[in-house]
Amino acid sequence: MPINALDAVFAQEGTALALPGGAVLIAAGETTPALYRVTAGRLAEIEAMAEGGGKVLGIHRPGDLIGGGQLLGGARRFAAVTALRDSELQAIPASRALQLLKEEPDFLAAVARAALAPMAAPSGAERRKSAILGFVAVCDTVAMRDLAERLAIAMRDLGADVAVIGAEARDKAPAWLSALEIENDFVIMAAERSDPEFTAYCGRQIDRLVLVGGADTPLPERAAPFAAAALQKQRLMDFILVQPPGTRRPRESERWLGSAPASRLFQVRDGDAEDLARLARVYTGNSVGLALSGGGARAYAHVGAVRALRELGVPIDFLGGTSMGAVIAAGVAMEWDDEELDRRIRNAFVESSPLSDIAFPLLAMTRGGLVDHRLKTHFDAARIGDLWRPFTCISTDLTAGAMRVHRRGSLRHALRASLSLPGVLPPVIDHGHVLVDGAMANNLPTGLVREQHDGVTIGVDAAAAHGLKPDDLLLKPSGLRWLTSGAWRKGPPIVSVLISSATIPTVGRRAPDTDDSCIVLSPDLGMVGLQDWKAYDMAVEAGYRSVMEAADRLEPLRR
Repeated sequence: MPINALDAVFAQEGTALALPGGAVLIAAGETTPALYRVTAGRLAEIEAMAEGGGKVLGIHRPGDLIGGGQLLGGARRFAAVTALRDSELQAIPASRALQLLKEEPDFLAAVARAALAPMAAPSGAERRKSAILGFVAVCDTVAMRDLAERLAIAMRDLGADVAVIGAEARDKAPAWLSALEIENDFVIMAAERSDPEFTAYCGRQIDRLVLVGGADTPLPERAAPFAAAALQKQRLMDFILVQPPGTRRPRESERWLGSAPASRLFQVRDGDAEDLARLARVYTGNSVGLALSGGGARAYAHVGAVRALRELGVPIDFLGGTSMGAVIAAGVAMEWDDEELDRRIRNAFVESSPLSDIAFPLLAMTRGGLVDHRLKTHFDAARIGDLWRPFTCISTDLTAGAMRVHRRGSLRHALRASLSLPGVLPPVIDHGHVLVDGAMANNLPTGLVREQHDGVTIGVDAAAAHGLKPDDLLLKPSGLRWLTSGAWRKGPPIVSVLISSATIPTVGRRAPDTDDSCIVLSPDLGMVGLQDWKAYDMAVEAGYRSVMEAADRLEPLRR
């Protein structure tokens, strides 16, 4: 059916419907009451998640049809359809729409095409095609319009068309905002703390809310009471904390995460061009995530991979890791440069074994005291929310029988849990739960890093290609020489058995290397065993080489 004929059907049969931001059009599990066509605003298909909030499965923009698939198939909705902002639609009641589908073949064909066409995925280019971002100051020390204008310049440097609007746009109709979106890739609404009226207006019009505060801002009683219900329920909210220039380490940042249902927290230094460029990558969908696997001594390869990425000019904006990979990812999130990362990993794991405090094996072969001491030495009292990059760490919860995702709390506590290979290190007890090595649940957490951003995630898998061989089960050197030579300090062969048992089951479940939003690299570590704690330089070189060999694939990510 020609487009003008489809317009004519809705003009003749449709009823105008205004939906305020946050309102649910169709609840999950319901049959669709009508065939809808979006004329202004933005709606989302949202799947509820067990841990709270929801996952955005797709976006409906002006011109999209909603409910066609359900009318054709007679099914109930799998996900709820919710207005992300004030929206306007045309509606044809389901009974009348079904009659038209039977009587008008062209209308049937048009609705079928719309139902089969994939909706814009939240991580794809279409989602980044246009978006309205609400940047709202929660303190008087942040000049929100100025920060928004500087961010817009950084976003334009990445090729995006960006408009910045402030209180002058107060009370504009949804159709006006839709027209502005057509002209731009992104619209930033900048609301000052001193303008609650415009702030409330922003809360009903935006796709994502970004609350901006100063490092020393007193915590508000309610950080975002003005935000549309959909933004709060689905956690489509971020915090940005503006730190004073030259800040070495943020402090007490996680208190903000308890004041509003935000999904991400970003740290920026006031006036820092690189921090602003990182925000620009995040909000234009050009950010880069890095996920690092466990794998015993083979995970040293991650040090070389990070060095190569930096040499290539590939930014690292989000980080995640499991076991030894989590330790190295945490160092990057703390902004250790290449020299410091190399020095600290050598000191903690290479120069002497952290597994040499052998214990009577009631819970594990070692007491874990050396690992605890080294984590304290290098990470001290750092909190995950105080890192310069968003960080995700994985452990396995034996009490709940599930993966534990660490995105806040004590950094070294999370790393200790992720490193606690059953039988080698004692488990970590956390609020009545027993936590062990994350490799048993997810050895390469690319998916958890990918869900944090809309750009590309690089995964470095140091365990995928390794299989345990019969020779790995032998004492080297044999007999008493194993004790007298000091080889016992790296642990008996059972350590290799345990590491291999933990990592191999998750290899087949890693993210596929066929999605353009994920690139998985597997360094050639054939000569490095799981317990070869002294093979540091060889493993680092393998990791460096694997990234350099993928330089052509990584070229689009260079900045």
